[in-house]
Amino acid sequence: MDDIQSKVLLCPRNDEESLQILKLSTAIDLPTLVSDQAHGAKLSGEKDLLARLLEVNPDMKTLVIVEIPGVKEEEDLRKQGIEVVIIDHHRYDDLDRMSQQSSLEQFGKLFDLNDVKLTELGFDPKMIAGVGAIDRGFLWELKNEDLNEDERKQAIAYYRSLTMELGGERREREEELAQIVWKNRVEDEGVIILRSDDDTTSVRDPLSFIVAENYPDHPPQTVIFQGSRRVYVQESEKARELYDTYGGFTFGRDACWGKMNDDEALPTQEEILKVLRS
Repeated sequence: MDDIQSKVLLCPRNDEESLQILKLSTAIDLPTLVSDQAHGAKLSGEKDLLARLLEVNPDMKTLVIVEIPGVKEEEDLRKQGIEVVIIDHHRYDDLDRMSQQSSLEQFGKLFDLNDVKLTELGFDPKMIAGVGAIDRGFLWELKNEDLNEDERKQAIAYYRSLTMELGGERREREEELAQIVWKNRVEDEGVIILRSDDDTTSVRDPLSFIVAENYPDHPPQTVIFQGSRRVYVQESEKARELYDTYGGFTFGRDACWGKMNDDEALPTQEEILKVLRS
């Protein structure tokens, strides 16, 4: 995009991909407002948004929003004369923003961050590609990248370094709990069921790595209950059917589904397995 100083990036800092996008935005001197919302961020949760955006850049003409949906709020911004550019790759309740490209890949394309430019900025293009691939289709997707085995291992290590940068002590707790949950896993007709009783500690990310380490060739269907607040189903052809049945959101190119316990109870293990076996 030309005239970068007429733009503002609105982006959370709640996972490895968003952290990488923020590192790139800093490198290209893109005016940026970092959202403090966790996963499930919504534009309605950004209080006094326009004032905060103009504080970041009084000359803003274009707002680039990364994974913070809000159709009404987006339209309100457009009525103010602001061009709104959406970067996303998820399917939400009543809102389809699924994409075959990860948000990182969309960001790179939008700002013409090719391999030459990334190298000039001090980044390893293959590590950036690795982050995009992992977010797009997790570790199994790395096999589709132009990476040899050493580079694949380096990409995983780089991704995990971003994980720890998001919060060392908290991430260490997540890793410890994930090991306990994995040890207590249950397998039901080829579906791996993982259950944590901790509502506040996120275990999906570290559990996903454990699953990938134990199933390097082909991803199994996995159900992850994170306390009573969230449930995920990963690497399943039934992810879209779960979305159509129970709402929530899909990610990973519609191969993964999740739901948060906002206004209604989560579907039970039996209800989820019924869909997976249908």
